[in-house]
Amino acid sequence: MENTTLYVKGMHCKACENLIERNLGKHEGISQVKAHLSTKQVEILAENTKDIPTIEKLNSEFKDLGYTFSSTPHQQNKFAEFRKALFIVAGISAIFILNEKIGILSKFQISSTSSLPAFFFFGIAAGLSSCAALTGGILLSLSKTWTENNKTSNKAVPFIMFNTGRLASFAVLGGMLGTVGSVFKLSAESTAVFTIIVSVIMLLLGIQMLDISWAQKIKIQAPKFLTKENNFSGKYFPFLVGALTFFVPCGFTILVQTLALSTGDFKTSSLMLLSFALGTLPMLALISFSSVKLYANHTFSKVFSYTAGILVIFFAIININSQFNVLGFTSLSNLKSSMSKTKQVESTIIKTNQILTMEASGFEYTPNNVQLKQGVPVTWNFTNNGMTGCGTTVVGRGLFDGSVTLHQGLNVFEFTPQKKGTFKITCIMGMVPPVTVEVN
Repeated sequence: MENTTLYVKGMHCKACENLIERNLGKHEGISQVKAHLSTKQVEILAENTKDIPTIEKLNSEFKDLGYTFSSTPHQQNKFAEFRKALFIVAGISAIFILNEKIGILSKFQISSTSSLPAFFFFGIAAGLSSCAALTGGILLSLSKTWTENNKTSNKAVPFIMFNTGRLASFAVLGGMLGTVGSVFKLSAESTAVFTIIVSVIMLLLGIQMLDISWAQKIKIQAPKFLTKENNFSGKYFPFLVGALTFFVPCGFTILVQTLALSTGDFKTSSLMLLSFALGTLPMLALISFSSVKLYANHTFSKVFSYTAGILVIFFAIININSQFNVLGFTSLSNLKSSMSKTKQVESTIIKTNQILTMEASGFEYTPNNVQLKQGVPVTWNFTNNGMTGCGTTVVGRGLFDGSVTLHQGLNVFEFTPQKKGTFKITCIMGMVPPVTVEVN
């Protein structure tokens, strides 16, 4: 018996090591194969070195799986690949920021009487907005894990199932909203906690995509009854993940779900939500199939993995920060507010009431730093000058219960601050820069 060490270049995962060991072990004369992708080495025990396939034959055999072999260590410039990923992320971020500044998406308006095509185009707007942060991040994470664990499977299957599950849940659960919608109406606090949990998982998956060694040791697995073979390879798991995105909080989705509640009809609300979900499909499909294609190509796989990892981490941090705003916790937004040094505006006291005057325009509420009196009823005059999306649903944990909806023009609400302290007013997704409210 002779022991030979070869060097391999490609994606790193436990299932990948098993795949290499199985494929090499099929060759006659090879007794044992041990792959160590963390060190880019493969140890082969054979009766004779002549029984080991040539480097050219191995590279041809593993070409479609994204692996290349050599008799000497591969030269890898990890920092160069990371720089390319940062450049791509910078470009994507610039497009995203430009889109938010121009306010193209704010032109989309819908109501309970809008046509189904209107809900479809509203879904397209949602797919191009910050709402893609959570669902798109989940999809990128899923694409990475599935591709690593299913090298020889039809890579389109999980994503077709993911989007099928998403469309099915929006149609069925959307219809149920029209009849018994109150059952599914979660509080802002509940959706915030749910989003934080999902975002923490996203954050870990994003770190794993950057090939951070300690993160690779943490295994995130689905229930065994869903994944009988390998992680994310369960027959119904992608379908279930897609179906659960109905409960992922997004300003656009929440607005459509709220409109569905008012229909009182299963068929009408079902078609509204299905049309909306179909509108989100093109962007999600692009993320799905482009990620599979790029992961299968060794030339681009590492750069794309780093790019996806950075984006997933970015999305996760945005989501966690936003939900901290919803819950009224200290967040990165507080740091930005402290640096801006905006003047605090006091409410106007009129007899036994205090008047709070605010405005919503662009993607912010002004003034963004106000002062109220404890125990004195507030008449809140809130003028909406073009705010749309999640900005039309306002929350203020600790100041008032639930949420309030901003219609175009003047909106008048009333509440009474019960406790002293510092509170936040923001949209239901926490994306709108929060207004700091001092109650004394």
